Amino acid sequence: MKKIIITLIALTHILFCHDMWLDDTATVHYGHKNIAQSHGDNKILLTSEIQSNNCLVDGSIVAHESSQNCDALFVQVKPTYYTKTPYGTKHQPKNETKMAISSFLSIESVKRINNDNGIATFNKGLEITLRNKPSIIEVGDKARLLLLFQGKAKSDVRVANGDRVIGVSDEDGYVNVRIKEKGLQNIKASFEEKGDGVKCDKTIYATTLNFEVNK
Repeated sequence: MKKIIITLIALTHILFCHDMWLDDTATVHYGHKNIAQSHGDNKILLTSEIQSNNCLVDGSIVAHESSQNCDALFVQVKPTYYTKTPYGTKHQPKNETKMAISSFLSIESVKRINNDNGIATFNKGLEITLRNKPSIIEVGDKARLLLLFQGKAKSDVRVANGDRVIGVSDEDGYVNVRIKEKGLQNIKASFEEKGDGVKCDKTIYATTLNFEVNK
């Protein structure tokens, strides 16, 4: 049991060690946003890897099309299994993997807020909602964040600003994050639930919030 727990912690670490972000062309990137930390493993997610791509425009949520100028974008990635074996990690369920040690199901998403009209919620899976207007946030300010799961406030969600874990959401789902630098912010959140015991030991929900700070 101790070995399985240690292995799951190591697998879970994958989610906070890598970044997911949306650039200003609505392209989803996965790897390390900070080029100095990249080991050549950055990639652009293919359409086949994306489960849904939603656009908030004029107060309505619609399926995103390339020609749209969205107030905010919310992209959900297709769920992926990670199963540890003595020979490496396989992207398949535990019950379909020979000599499986431990496994988790990763459910990830990323949201980009493009303007002050984009702070509404999408109510899809785990989501970080910005409560400040992005246009007034400056370096040194605290971003007020609300963590939601399926549209309801979620407590005890781990939150990281870049690579630094800064705490967990409170009983009402809120957490503050101090803005350290200009540019595209990459705030991450994650929590886990017990898996089905057949395909995976855990289900890990992870999401990222992007918005620009220019002051």
